Amino acid sequence: MRLQAEPETLDWNRAHTSFEKYVLENVMEGLVTFDDKLQVVPALAKSWTRSADGLTYTFQLRADVKWSDGVRLQAQDFVTSWKRLLSPITASSYAYLLFDVVGARDFNSGKVKDFSKVGILAPNEQTLIVKLEKPLAYWIQLATFWVTFPLRADVIEKNGESWSRPGRMVSLGPYLLQSYEVDSKIVLKANPNYYGKHGNIDQVNILIVKDSSVALNLFQSGKLDVLIDPSAIDIERLKGRVELRTFSYLKTVYFGFSVNNLYVNHPKFRRAVAQAIDRNKLVKVINSGQQAAGSFVPPHVMGHVAQMGLKFDVDAAKKELKASGYDTTRGGKLELLVLNAEKSLMIAQFIQEQLRVNLGVPVEIIVQDNRSFRVQLDLHSRSSFVGSWSADYPDPDNFLSIFLSTGGNNRFDFHDLSIDQKIEKAKVAMTPEERSKAYGELQTKLIETDAVMVPLFYEPNTVLVKSSVGNFHLSPLNSLYFKQLQLQ
Repeated sequence: MRLQAEPETLDWNRAHTSFEKYVLENVMEGLVTFDDKLQVVPALAKSWTRSADGLTYTFQLRADVKWSDGVRLQAQDFVTSWKRLLSPITASSYAYLLFDVVGARDFNSGKVKDFSKVGILAPNEQTLIVKLEKPLAYWIQLATFWVTFPLRADVIEKNGESWSRPGRMVSLGPYLLQSYEVDSKIVLKANPNYYGKHGNIDQVNILIVKDSSVALNLFQSGKLDVLIDPSAIDIERLKGRVELRTFSYLKTVYFGFSVNNLYVNHPKFRRAVAQAIDRNKLVKVINSGQQAAGSFVPPHVMGHVAQMGLKFDVDAAKKELKASGYDTTRGGKLELLVLNAEKSLMIAQFIQEQLRVNLGVPVEIIVQDNRSFRVQLDLHSRSSFVGSWSADYPDPDNFLSIFLSTGGNNRFDFHDLSIDQKIEKAKVAMTPEERSKAYGELQTKLIETDAVMVPLFYEPNTVLVKSSVGNFHLSPLNSLYFKQLQLQ
């Protein structure tokens, strides 16, 4: 199969992009996982209980799980991993996922140095106990995500920061990391000691191919069995000749602002830009099954609001622009950071033209490879960017918590104490109706009032799959489990 860009890291405590996902979810597992209906089911934990007050989870681990070097999985391996995830030294983008665990936030900030004060403990080899500060209906879903996968302390002590490289990584999933050629190929081999069942695929070659036309040629010549997210041009060209499969995907593509940069630090300027982009026209240009977006939370997730967002209105946009103080005769360029990928470039060019024609605002497109793109996002060095967010777990908290001031995935440089408080309050609302209302109000503030970002579209996962690949399925979370596949 093809991967569109180089993974930033295979260190699962630090990984935070979709380019790591297909590898990590096949070489490792978590306490629990999702089934085809997105219900949480056992994985490394054979069972778990939740206390009556919702504050304590007790997991019982499977006794038949061994790491790839033959060492038995222990509950302490989760303690090791979660401690490292929360450590400020690790600087994980996803550390905030565990902030509702007793003492976790203070440990991450450095206020608490003693990890025994954090509510994560292993009273024996097979039992893991997690204590929360407040009950959260969705918390069990977090234990499916790769940053919470277990990790061995002795492996890190022996290999240091290079522990995730081939020959040093110790894993326990259905596949093992055999080799990794940078910018070229990742090879996975079936794990003979895997505790569960898997299909008949002995080896998976993941080819890192950035150019869509090259990827299509590889598929047509038989060197790829699976091509995820082919370009719109290729889809149109291949109609009737190959089977294009479509899978539901909880993903929102958006236009984001680094709100403290020049020009975009004024919400009226941001609202002007939002109202100058015709999203319905954009999805026709891309033409790969996208649906124009309103709310940031996508359809089929609690908190999705169909009638949300600033509507395309050039006259209103011009009024907002004038009120922002931006002078179209003397104003500078809006910098637009974009990943070097065909679809991202199409979006950037569309926005560039829309803002030129509708507002007279010039846009400079800055194209970067994946690693440089992520660094620039973290530095908030450019005033705007094309981004996307796909669900790590199917709850609105996963989408709205990226706006937390302390969140490691806050690419907007946006800090608002009132928003932080509302996000925290929405987490613990007692009923789905209360939570849905709270997330709707949050989005109104973020998208319509403050215009921190502009949701552009939702899109399905489109895939070219050879007929020889049986049982192929991509989940709405974009999970692809090689153990489920059967080669004919």
